[in-house]
Formats: sequence, C-alpha cells, structure tokens
Amino acid sequence: MDITEKQTGSQSVLRALHLLKIVGVHHGNGISLKSLVEITSLDRATAYRLLCSLTSAGLVARDEKKRYRLGVEAMQLGLKSMSRVPILERCRPLMIRLARLTEDTVYITVRNGDYAHCIHYEEGSYPIKALVLQVDGMRLLGTGSAGTALLATLEEPEILEFHRRQWQELAPQRANLTSLLTEIHRIRECGFASTDNLVAEGVSGIGVPFKVTPTSFASMSIGAVRSRMSPERKLWIADIIQTELKATGWQLAFEPK
Repeated sequence: MDITEKQTGSQSVLRALHLLKIVGVHHGNGISLKSLVEITSLDRATAYRLLCSLTSAGLVARDEKKRYRLGVEAMQLGLKSMSRVPILERCRPLMIRLARLTEDTVYITVRNGDYAHCIHYEEGSYPIKALVLQVDGMRLLGTGSAGTALLATLEEPEILEFHRRQWQELAPQRANLTSLLTEIHRIRECGFASTDNLVAEGVSGIGVPFKVTPTSFASMSIGAVRSRMSPERKLWIADIIQTELKATGWQLAFEPK
C-alpha cells in the first residue's frame, strides 16, 4: 500500500467517524441523508457509501422513513463505558444504601433505543426477592417502572413515534395512547414512575429518572413483591430515592411539584 492509498483510507475513516458523531447528535429524531450531506459538505454518493458501511457494522441504523440513528453496536459501546465510570462507580454506594434502607432490590437502568437496559442491581435483605431484571437484561420502554420513567424523559414526538412502533408489544395499560400520556404527565408532575403487575404478576416497582449528562438519563428503581408496596410505602420509597440521588449530586429529571 503506497502513501496515497494510506491517506485515502485514513480520510475515509475520519469522514465515517464524523458522520457517526453527527448521527449521534441527531439520534433522538434521526437525520436524513440530505441533511448529513449539507452538514458535512460531502457529496451524496460518498456520504451514502460511508453510511452503508456504518450500517453494515451496526453502528448506524436507517428507519422506514430513511432517517439515520445510532445502531445497536454504537449504543452497546456507549453502555459498556457507562457501566464503568462515572455512572456505576458513582451510583453503587447509593444503591447499596437504598437496598439497606428499603431491604428490596435496587436497579440502575439506561435507555438503549426502544429498550431499558439494566447495568447493575443490588439485592436487599428481604427474603422474598423481586429479581425482575438481570445485568445486561433489556425490557421495552414503558413495561416496568424503570422503563416507564425513562420513557417520560423523551420529547412528545419521540413518545408518539415510540408508541406507533411498539404499541402492540406493550401491556394493555400502556398500549392505549391516552392512558400512556396520562401516566407520562403524572411522572413529570411527581418525579417518579409507579407500576403494578406490568413486569410480572404480584410485582410492583418505583422508578426515578435522573440526568447523567445534559441530554441523557438513567433510572434508579426498586422492585418488590406487591404486598410490600402499599401506596404509602411507594411514596416513602420514591422520596428516599429522590433524596439520595440529590444528596449524591445527581439532578432529577423532574422535580416533584
């Protein structure tokens, strides 16, 4: 390989990485090929060729409207880094405290496309466990308390688009758009999601969304058998999670009103 070929190869890599960064910035609503061409000043054929390569590698995905978003592989890379510093190292002592205070299982979950992705959990001392998620397990947004809390952090058009894509996979309480939007409004008012029997019969949960970066969120949630989750105890748990998150320096996604 001569110098010219090496330079051409390096240039292609840099252009592909630049496209990947721009797609990442516009991940929420997606971005069209035309817009990418305008932003990068690449010719259409070159941009399309590079996007095809990124798509083949799973780093970029194209939806039915021909808009580009981050692919599963790109999100997995991001999640692997999030599972180390700073989020997990910073949150694990908090999770241990919550598990000790509530005696129930505490989960930390992040968004992975249309799914909530569990990156860690801490078991409480109560003998009957509600182990509804394993580490690296994923569940559709809107299914459990963590996923419903994360769904509430999306912009309204994103929620509507998510519902259009996934309503058939959601539980009846979430498949109805009016009911879902009512629940989203409630979460934004009180700052936490509350669920019963959505993940499994006899299991309840509380999920509190918080900011990881100015544009990304995680959810701290607690799952327990429903007999332990009276309305009063749910409020107590939500308040403990919110208080502990703020005391540790995290910003809540929604301040209780």
